[in-house]
Parts: sequence; C-alpha cells; structure tokens
Amino acid sequence: MGSSQIEPDAKIDSVHLNVCNIDQSLQFYESFLGFKIVKKTSSSVFLSPDGKPPYLIALTETMTKNTSAKNAGLYHFAILLPQRKDLANFLSHLLQHGDKVRIDGFSDHLVSEAIYIRDPNDIGMEIYCDREKSTWEWEDGKVRMTLDPLDIEGLQNDATQLWDEFPVGTTIGHVHLHVSDLANAKFFYSEILGFKNTASMKGALFFAAGDYHHHIATNIWLGTDILPANSHLPGLDYFTIKISHDYMLDLIKKLNEHNVYFTKLEDNSISVFDQDKISVHLIS
Repeated sequence: MGSSQIEPDAKIDSVHLNVCNIDQSLQFYESFLGFKIVKKTSSSVFLSPDGKPPYLIALTETMTKNTSAKNAGLYHFAILLPQRKDLANFLSHLLQHGDKVRIDGFSDHLVSEAIYIRDPNDIGMEIYCDREKSTWEWEDGKVRMTLDPLDIEGLQNDATQLWDEFPVGTTIGHVHLHVSDLANAKFFYSEILGFKNTASMKGALFFAAGDYHHHIATNIWLGTDILPANSHLPGLDYFTIKISHDYMLDLIKKLNEHNVYFTKLEDNSISVFDQDKISVHLIS
C-alpha cells in the first residue's frame, strides 16, 4: 500500500529530554543559551525563547545514569534561528564563552549553516539558520546538502549584538536520530508518518514535509546492532510532531491498517514508537 504524504506545514513542535540534574541543566539552557521558563512542575521544566507558550524544550530529571551501551535514540536536536545575524550573534557568544560548553563542530550544509554543541548531559544539539530556499538545489525530489567547513570568520563579521536570549521565531527545526536499520526507518517515517525522503548520504536518510530539506534524519552510524531506545536514560524521552486534525484522522487509519500500535493520550494526541522504540507524539 502506498503512503499518503504528510501535509506540507507539518513540523517538529517540541523535544522532551531526560537530564541527570535539572538545576545543572537549567544553568546551561537558561543562563548560557538564554531560554526562558514557561512553567515548572515537580519533575519538569518547560522552556521557550520568551517564556511564553508554546514551549520548545521540556527537561525532566531522571535517576537512570548513562551506560556504555549503544542505544537507538537522539543524535541531536536542532534549533532553527530566524536569521543569519542571529546565528552570528550566537557564534560570537559561544566563542567568547567556549570554556562553558563542549563544541562538536561547525558545518556549512549548503541549505543551512550550523553549529554543533552538547549540553551537560552529553545531549547533542545543533543551532542553525537556513539559507534562502531559492538557493537550495533540488534534483528529482532530492535536495543537495553538504558537509563543508563553516566560514566562521565571515559569520562572525555579521554579528550585530551581544547574545542573551533566543529571538522570537526560534523553532525546533529538526531531529536527527540513531537507528538500527535505515529501511525500517524509511518505512516508519515515510510510509507510515508520510514524510518525503528528501536526501541521503552514507549511512543516513533525511525526511521532510513540504519543500523543507529535512524535519527528521536517521543514521546507522552507531552500528546496526544497537539496543532499542531507552526513554529512562539521559537523552530523548520523545519528540512531538504538529499536524492537522484531518491528517491525524488519516494517520490513525493508516496505523490501524499497518497494525502499528499507538496510544491515544489525554490531550487528544497519539503516542507511537518506531521500530527502535523511539517515542513520537503527534499533536493537532
């Protein structure tokens, strides 16, 4: 049975992360990055650029410690900034305070420019901005992306102000996942959820709604014998995808047709797991 494509304005809405120490994590997310607290509960903190809903990141403290085992789960989540000058401002902030954060690298992906860092829980994070869509190169439904070095000096020169918070309009641009099998990942994220396969590189596939380069990426860079995701470990608990009510109804039919187990939640969202037990919540 062929898949129906997800609506073009579907997007990643939020990421829910497990952290070892919530106070230490807040020092990073609030004090260093500049997120604001939307609300607190007894076990979780919800963050957004301006302290107003909707939140982008939820942090929940876990008692489970990291192990040396390789599990499916989050490679990184990506925070999309509205403009290049915002990325330049963040870059200047990062380089000025680089002793406070682990920097994984800098890349020019042709469709975007990106900075890679890690939080205190070793959770991977990408801070990026897109180039104008008119400059993206498409051929046969696939977009060209590269792993070129970032022009750090040129980007720094575009900084306009000191960084103290994320600008309004900041969103979760995409999530990149470690999986055990790319064919299984393609079946779930493309055939079931309806995202288009927009690009591939060695050991990785990229999926998107509409004309975006990717909202979800999957890779087998940890190997094909990794353990299923563990939602109790530091890292990803689940991520949410925002869809319309109509597509939600279509998706539920598709899940039933493919005998994919899902759970209806109290807020009318649904929870489903991919083949590696990575948890996805779909909200409308």
